[in-house]
Amino acid sequence: MVVDASALVDLIVPTDRAEVVAKTIEGRALHAPAHVDAELLSAFGRLQRAGVLSDPDVTDLLDLLETMPVVRHGLPDLLDLAWAHRHDTRLTDALYLALAERLGLGLVTTDARLTRAGSASSLILPLNA
Repeated sequence: MVVDASALVDLIVPTDRAEVVAKTIEGRALHAPAHVDAELLSAFGRLQRAGVLSDPDVTDLLDLLETMPVVRHGLPDLLDLAWAHRHDTRLTDALYLALAERLGLGLVTTDARLTRAGSASSLILPLNA
């Protein structure tokens, strides 16, 4: 199963969607494009600036990223497929769609924009609460 940064943030911060994300990915091998860590870092920074996370919280989450059981996939093999989605979504989000297509797996997301962009895809497993 491919998991995007929004679903991982909802799982590990945690938010009100943590339980549904956890149930959806339980017992499954998880995959993500390699840029997922940069997206998670950016999300943690936004949450810290908003007062949701403290500096020590972010440090703990960064440590968690090192051991998180998600297979990161290199980006070069995904670029052409992602480019095909350029009219539908942000290209960084399109990398998740490209990986799901390449692996023939579902994509778990809590990102409403990505869900709308991939609405024609049977690969999207939206978890919007």
